[in-house]
Amino acid sequence: MRFYRFAMVFVLPALALAGLVTLVEKRTSAQSNAAAGAKDSYAFENIPRGFDYPAEEYKLIAYVDGENRQAIREHAWNLWAGLTAPSRSVWHGQRLPIYETWYSSQEVFDDHYKNPQFTEEARVFRRRFEVPVQALHMHQPLGTKAAAVMAFVKYNQAARDFIWNKRYYLRATLDETNRRFEQHASPIEQRQVDPFPHTAVALKLVYWLVKNPGSPQSQHGLTAFPYWDPNYPPPPNGQPPTHLTWSKCVAVDPSGKYRAGSKQKVNCNGTVEKPRYVDAEVVGLDRFYAYQLRTLAEVEDAKLSAKNVSGSGPHEQEAFVTDPGQVPELNDYIVLCGMHLTTKEMDNWTFQTYWWSPTPDASPHGDFRPPSVKGAWANYQMCTAYSMSTPRTASGGPPICFNPYLESDLGPMASYKLGDKTYPADPMAGTRSNCMNCHVKAAWPFQPPAGASAAAGAASAQPSSNYGRVFNDGYIGPNDPYFTGLTKTDFLWSLIFLSQPKQP
Repeated sequence: MRFYRFAMVFVLPALALAGLVTLVEKRTSAQSNAAAGAKDSYAFENIPRGFDYPAEEYKLIAYVDGENRQAIREHAWNLWAGLTAPSRSVWHGQRLPIYETWYSSQEVFDDHYKNPQFTEEARVFRRRFEVPVQALHMHQPLGTKAAAVMAFVKYNQAARDFIWNKRYYLRATLDETNRRFEQHASPIEQRQVDPFPHTAVALKLVYWLVKNPGSPQSQHGLTAFPYWDPNYPPPPNGQPPTHLTWSKCVAVDPSGKYRAGSKQKVNCNGTVEKPRYVDAEVVGLDRFYAYQLRTLAEVEDAKLSAKNVSGSGPHEQEAFVTDPGQVPELNDYIVLCGMHLTTKEMDNWTFQTYWWSPTPDASPHGDFRPPSVKGAWANYQMCTAYSMSTPRTASGGPPICFNPYLESDLGPMASYKLGDKTYPADPMAGTRSNCMNCHVKAAWPFQPPAGASAAAGAASAQPSSNYGRVFNDGYIGPNDPYFTGLTKTDFLWSLIFLSQPKQP
């Protein structure tokens, strides 16, 4: 991403600091009153009954065919309400939402690869972060250093069990599947892994670091939080609209020191040499799903991303988005910026994505949110991609659905060729992307050796990736020439990026 931002340094007197930390602890405890006195516990829970999951495929197809936007959005909001409903699990006195009990990518791929006898009883709750693979596969200059990244991919038990039972956590399984298709000269439309079960669900998450108000890294106890405005103009000099180019921020106040809704000056996407002060609306932690770093182990997990900042770049996707001038410390907070959610309720999966907004009820992305979405979770907006071709945009183009914290920086900064198509430089392409149109391209092998001949079998395939170069080109059928020599991975890039052993 494009330039560093550093928080203003403000050192509180010792007595004021002590009182402020005490106030923070009181406000934090308010988030977990329902779990007060409960012992730490952790076990998987699926989306409960009553949230229209899993929906019958014929119903969802009817919504798509009839372009019934309200019904589609109501279903996506119901999924959100179910995912974020309180679970029975408690951690550090805070009741976890349902999705926090799900299986991390490390549990699904790494742990089972290393220990096939891995059991439910062996699970330990941990938010395990890593630099996403997407940041490591760029074919173009990355420009300046990016913000820190934390990867977070989660699966429900149906998806995990399927990956385990089919041994899709192993690259060898994918290689052998593709080899058989090559050996038998299988038609393109038949070249695919076995389909996931109807109940499978996968998530991507993105977070922000909010400094504890007693830290010198905070801005007078506040943290600047840039937010997406669809009316932002394209950034200058042909750069993609990453969160570091956004001109609007809120001021997150964990302590309650400032009146909510008041305006306070914060350095919003400026630098220490050239601060960019804006009058930002003060919002409390109660506007976010937040958790506090209460142990040194949690701080070290969070610091993993900060240590890898120099190796990161734009086009991150799963990300921990934060100010690279800040370092996670004890009593800091991690707040949820956004989430991708995909379910196998349809053969082509359903895709919906959610992100935090200071104006969550604004149309169109706040439309039809039901009363079942409560508390902090009602501060998120949402869009859906249940089709690659409908509903068309006002200009007649393919439908658009992107998460500003995940895709706004995915536009290519240089022209490139993929197969027989040449695509121009288009830094704003991420803001016109479509979740389904991207995921349909997921196929193995990821990157065949350069210059391989047709006699090399699978190695003759074109690269199975957009490498962060988003192009929303409408419907792509299962027999598209793009898949020549490849095995489709049922819309999941995670089978490609996370299968073991990983590439260096």
